[in-house]
Amino acid sequence: MKNKIIEAKIFKAKISTKTTWVFILLKDSNNLEGWGEATLPNKEKDLFKIKENIFQIILNKFYNNLYELKSLLPFQNIVEASISSAIMQSLWDIQGQIEQKTISKIFGQNQKSIKIYANFNRSTIDRSLNGVELNSRKVKEEEFEFIKFAPFDEVSPTMTTKEMIDSMKNGLERITTIRDVFGKNTKIMIDCHWRFNYDSTLQLLDDCRKFDLYWLECPIAENMGNLTSIRNLRKKANSLGIKLAGLETKILKDGFLEYVKAETYDVMMPDIKYAGGPDEMLEIEKFMIKSNIDFSPHNPSGPISHAHTLQVCSAADINPLMEHQFKESAYFDSLLEKPNPAIKFGMSKIPDFYNGLGVKINKEQLRKLR
Repeated sequence: MKNKIIEAKIFKAKISTKTTWVFILLKDSNNLEGWGEATLPNKEKDLFKIKENIFQIILNKFYNNLYELKSLLPFQNIVEASISSAIMQSLWDIQGQIEQKTISKIFGQNQKSIKIYANFNRSTIDRSLNGVELNSRKVKEEEFEFIKFAPFDEVSPTMTTKEMIDSMKNGLERITTIRDVFGKNTKIMIDCHWRFNYDSTLQLLDDCRKFDLYWLECPIAENMGNLTSIRNLRKKANSLGIKLAGLETKILKDGFLEYVKAETYDVMMPDIKYAGGPDEMLEIEKFMIKSNIDFSPHNPSGPISHAHTLQVCSAADINPLMEHQFKESAYFDSLLEKPNPAIKFGMSKIPDFYNGLGVKINKEQLRKLR
């Protein structure tokens, strides 16, 4: 049955001094509405600059299936990919309502409870050791098996290797504090946000021996020139019992191909906001399974991307470990008509209050934040 999108809108919600969520709303010719999230930190102006051009590609065009529209959407850079991926999220939300199914059931629901890890980096406003300890204790009360933190505030990719190594001290002390709070049974992941170079990462890995890390994430810049370096860092990390993780900003399955061929990472982290939407995420998962790479969706943003990622994880062949931005803002719950399912002991059900995505934005609350 042919359908068409008759309306497309974009909304900003500033939920803290450092975080702005961006949402897209589509309406079809049957007045069904679908929500997507296009949050891209510090790129909000770029998103709004190109939104109309991309919206015009899909508006008032009859389509028989969503892939017809997807083939028209641009994914040449991360700004385009953020808008296009959010459009695909919204389209699948509408499609689920048409079929009277959740998105996960459209693709074949395989998982009913999703493994979640707590990223408590943004909710740790006080970066002192005391502040890190206090927030770590709050996270510990929730009994997550896996947690993540980005401790290296003082390290910059513009530094020399010696400067990087000298500047690691505070970050290592933060990891020590986290390990002391959580004890030996909690699995700790450390995010480096591409702050290091190859040589300083080798030193970092040696310094992290004592922490028994589960993974080290994004230590160096992810580009074609660094494929060999990343592969060698993976070998070094693996020799210490640590996984290497990354690739949260790659676009479509094609964006991962060379990194898979080069055997760069144990864990790859596509983000539904950039990777192309729900269908593309599931194609990426199947590709990674064939290559014996862990599929672990990146998800440090708002409640709409969280809901979409839960739907993807539910349809995944192997139950993936999914990221959650731990208590950055109360708006994570209140911005929805009904909040996403509660996370208990590091597990979450998928949202199914409604067909499609399973949740909806509370438009009145959104209006207050715009």
